[in-house]
Amino acid sequence: MNIEYINKQFPKLLIFVFSLFLFANTQAQDAANGKKLFTEKGCIGCHTLETRLVGPPLKGVSDKRDKEWLYSFIKDSQKFKETDADAKAIIEEYNNIPMPVHTMSNVEIDDIIAYTNGEPIEEEVVTVVETTSDTTIKNVNEAYERLAPSNSNWWWQPIVLLLFVAIIYFFAKKKWYFGAIFFTIIALFSTAFFLFNYLFQIGVDTGYKPVQPIEFSHKVHAGDNGIDCEYCHSSANHSKTSGIPTTNVCMNCHKSITEYNGEVFGGHDKAFFDAQIAKVHAAAGWEPAEFAYTSEGKAVEWTRVHNLPDFVYYNHSQHVNIAGLECQTCHGPVEEMHRVEQYSPLTMDWCLTCHQDTKVNMDNGYYAGTYKHLKDAHEGATVAEMGGLECGKCHY
Repeated sequence: MNIEYINKQFPKLLIFVFSLFLFANTQAQDAANGKKLFTEKGCIGCHTLETRLVGPPLKGVSDKRDKEWLYSFIKDSQKFKETDADAKAIIEEYNNIPMPVHTMSNVEIDDIIAYTNGEPIEEEVVTVVETTSDTTIKNVNEAYERLAPSNSNWWWQPIVLLLFVAIIYFFAKKKWYFGAIFFTIIALFSTAFFLFNYLFQIGVDTGYKPVQPIEFSHKVHAGDNGIDCEYCHSSANHSKTSGIPTTNVCMNCHKSITEYNGEVFGGHDKAFFDAQIAKVHAAAGWEPAEFAYTSEGKAVEWTRVHNLPDFVYYNHSQHVNIAGLECQTCHGPVEEMHRVEQYSPLTMDWCLTCHQDTKVNMDNGYYAGTYKHLKDAHEGATVAEMGGLECGKCHY
């Protein structure tokens, strides 16, 4: 073996290996940027990598078309179809739905192609820091917990009552009638107190978390994807009730979303959640393979989580629109819940505690005109001070 020859060639070999590493790393970075652009430029609205949506699947598209053809088609497909038969055929195959004009550079298109080719992506390591915002959820629940009666130590209450009975029996046997009468009165009052305290828990369903016909995750929708609560519950801003979204609202997104890519939970796998999306499609009468509505569908029979007694009047718009309360004030950190549960007790005492602690929002039209004198006279007043404790507000 010629050692001198190897020594001469070693620097070249080192440069070659380094170039391969640099090329592979560059490709990974290009694919990562392509994945980002795929979302930012709106490609994700009409395409996936594997399945047909508004447009064709894009996995391996560079194997079917050369780059110059792709550049022309992506930048202005409608203009390109006038001179290219293949472009015209593809557009006609996909229902003549026009593809938007894109002002992307060739480099950006190359990055998207790198992503559609399935090249390895160098994932960015993200450090999650948990923060708590005082403005997200009001302290009304904490205040209520300080004031509300607790019956968590129920197990010792029968023991106390039995002890009273034993003492009364002992005094009666000894003919100590005054002591017997005294402890009888205490026993009766204690029984009434414990029973009254226990009965107040009936109908308080804090923590109620029913299984829904479709395993819908609020954490994925409101948390991870940042969908505003009022996008789905639109009537909360102008109606008594918050409303339950129809499947048509779901389909605004799920025409293009057929696979679940969020966090799995509840011991289920991705296939289970893909099936849940399929339930949404079936409820809407949507056929993803044909990209069309093929039947009338059927409404999803959701199980109600929050429910007030019939004799209680509550208006969402008054609290959301006029008072400017966040949904989380009553419903808790919904954006962190996979399956929604009743976060607050929703008792009268809880409502009144909130009215006593919350200042009236006077920065609205109601207090700017005819009732401006109320704002001038009662600036900083709480809801309770402005009539929020009157029985007729909720029980008229």
